[in-house]
Amino acid sequence: DAGTFMSWTEMIPEYVFDPKMPFFNILVPTEDTTKFKHLLDQMVSEGTNVKFIGETGVGKTVIVQNHFQDEKVADGYEYIPVTFSAQTSSQNLQDVLETKLVSKRKTLLGAPFGKKVLVFIDDVNMPTKEIYGAQPP
Repeated sequence: DAGTFMSWTEMIPEYVFDPKMPFFNILVPTEDTTKFKHLLDQMVSEGTNVKFIGETGVGKTVIVQNHFQDEKVADGYEYIPVTFSAQTSSQNLQDVLETKLVSKRKTLLGAPFGKKVLVFIDDVNMPTKEIYGAQPP
């Protein structure tokens, strides 16, 4: 029913174990993963930028990856996953983006016809500051 509230626990999908799934891709639905997935669905459908922040291992990356592997969603987007590290350079990022985009004009790149570009940046972080404030790669 539209306009009625449901608790997040009522919305948790049933988990079906797939023995062929790699361990690091397994996501057992919980109240929190259900919330994150719902928020991601809503915000992406509205064209809003999304930033998930949380501790290591809570499922942020897997939620996003699963979302864009869903055929209903994947058809409308050119999904570009990028993992940042201390060794990532601006040239690395440019190369990744240019391989996924199509030429619209001589100096203009864009999404393939009928799609939107969605860039998923994983691990946006900086190395821990040293005692004197430097952050070496």
